[in-house]
Amino acid sequence: MIPVRSVDDVMEMAHSYQKSMALFVALRLDVFSALAGGAADARALARGLSADPRNLSILLNAMVAAGLLAKAGENYRNTAVAQEVLSDGPRSMRSILLHHLNCWEEWTGLEKKIRGGRRGSGRPPDYQENFIRGMEDNSRERAALVAGRIPLRAGERVLDLGGGPGTYAVEWAKRYPDAEVTVFDTPETLRVTRKILREKGASRLVRLQEGDFLKDPLGGPCDFIWISQILHAYSEKDCLFLLRKVRQALAPDGRVAVQEFLLEESKTAPLGPAFFSVHMAAMTEGGRAYSASEVVSMLRAAGFRNVSADRPDHRGVRIVSGQVS
Repeated sequence: MIPVRSVDDVMEMAHSYQKSMALFVALRLDVFSALAGGAADARALARGLSADPRNLSILLNAMVAAGLLAKAGENYRNTAVAQEVLSDGPRSMRSILLHHLNCWEEWTGLEKKIRGGRRGSGRPPDYQENFIRGMEDNSRERAALVAGRIPLRAGERVLDLGGGPGTYAVEWAKRYPDAEVTVFDTPETLRVTRKILREKGASRLVRLQEGDFLKDPLGGPCDFIWISQILHAYSEKDCLFLLRKVRQALAPDGRVAVQEFLLEESKTAPLGPAFFSVHMAAMTEGGRAYSASEVVSMLRAAGFRNVSADRPDHRGVRIVSGQVS
């Protein structure tokens, strides 16, 4: 996304929902998986997808215009990027994209939310599964990078707090087989986590601990607690409460690392985290994107020492680390 500079940019921003919804519908119909085995015309696809041939061809042509499909005569085929990340496969991003579709209803209530109303609770039945699998999509490559940058000591007890699909936990467990790595999350989430771990053949690599981290004990003592993309879903008050619980669950020489989409101090950049903060306003009761200094301050207020933030990656993701002593 680029900053708005002209009337054309304003119109592009206003019309962006059309591209999003067209992509979401193609994903829900599973168009890209249907074309993963080779080219097909609209009628053949419509039969397989239980769709209307005329309307499906309109959608397919739009996907050609967007560069996700190619067309030769009456036949459509996936482009390289669609084949890699939109059809079923090891690098598929379908789940995270379908999660964004699941957020659509709550985004339509954004005006009410900004005016001070509360969000509704009408979420589709596949919301949690798409959300957790989407977190796996998003963290797959990043987890390997982080595990390489944050080494574990022999036999360390690691807690992946709100670890969702367990992507980071599995990566550490693979690299450090003598570590004791636990994923802490809600029962609803861990039902999906178990499926993902079985699919990856990683069920025995990590432990699972059910609970609500704002209400239930975290266990411990732990040597290292990893908190990835959690704080943005909560208010400053709840974040501080959680970080104090984290400190209590750590050993005397324990350490913590918090990973987030972090804003610059103006809170107007980078563009991605700035709009992600609006997403949190639409989706949560009190959540938003924070700046690095805000997370640093929260960790210090929770009692951590030697707190520092690393440099952001191209998406504005940063890690803020601290120690008990």
